[in-house]
Amino acid sequence: MRVLSKDGALWGAGVLVTLGEMGAHVLTCAHVVMDAMGNPSSGSLVVDLPGRDWFAHASPVPDAWSPVPPLAHTEAGTATADHADFAVLALDAGHPRLPGGCGPLPLAACGPPDDRRVAVIGYPQGAPAGLIATARLAGTGGPCPDWVQLDGLRATGGTVTHGFSGAAVWDPVSARVIGLVTAAYTDRAARVAWMLPTESAVRIWPPLTAAVRRPRPRPHTPPSVDELYELADALLDVPQIAHDSGRLLRESLPPAIRHNIRDNPWPRQQLLAVVQACTDHRDGCCALRGATLQLGGESVSVALAVGILDRICCVGEVGSRGGA
Repeated sequence: MRVLSKDGALWGAGVLVTLGEMGAHVLTCAHVVMDAMGNPSSGSLVVDLPGRDWFAHASPVPDAWSPVPPLAHTEAGTATADHADFAVLALDAGHPRLPGGCGPLPLAACGPPDDRRVAVIGYPQGAPAGLIATARLAGTGGPCPDWVQLDGLRATGGTVTHGFSGAAVWDPVSARVIGLVTAAYTDRAARVAWMLPTESAVRIWPPLTAAVRRPRPRPHTPPSVDELYELADALLDVPQIAHDSGRLLRESLPPAIRHNIRDNPWPRQQLLAVVQACTDHRDGCCALRGATLQLGGESVSVALAVGILDRICCVGEVGSRGGA
């Protein structure tokens, strides 16, 4: 969803949510609202769905506001946790009905930044209908201690930059929005940006709790020995994993998982041990998926391995993934 000023100028993005009897709202950044309106205490702006012949007027919610943190040098001891660059817009009463297939997106807590791969659709200059970027969750920090760092995954292709502010950060594993983009690092060559995680947004504005949904677990039985070997063999077909018999893959896993994996001189057995440790751990399948994508990129061999992982492990969700 895009956020525009009344004259039609595009300033950023937003995340559409519904809050029960409170109705439809849009999550975005405080600086987007200020850029689009000038004075957020009066007036309204416009939100729309590009290419869907739908728009509505919206106004800032006064008690759902966290100002922009200082982006330059801050004095010693300055607290910035209450400056998270967050705003909520309430759609004006009587707004047009949303087009089919463009309902609100489900939210979920981000949790620890653990190198998961995420996707973002923003609206930079030259791409008014949207540009897709991929990134990984690298850690917390930046101008605000609540923010999570997004590291770009590709040397080429879309990157989170100006025009992505307020955009939904989508976790394809949980099929949930886990945050919204807040800022991009001024050095574009670094391909670094930040997001405000959902749980921080909920803390700033508690009514947002009504939009948070827990992923529904898939029915699951433990993988068979044949399935474990199938995944181990598929991982061995990934050149970036096979070159050291999966040792770098093991080191890319969280300590609680990799510490239970012993060295094995036989490559196939080494990868089997990695797979077994991951499928035995509650968060292991998600960790293995993220590590495989990080090491192998978007090659055919990685896609085949991840496809097997998604089939035999609980890393997804049953249900619709539609939304806007």
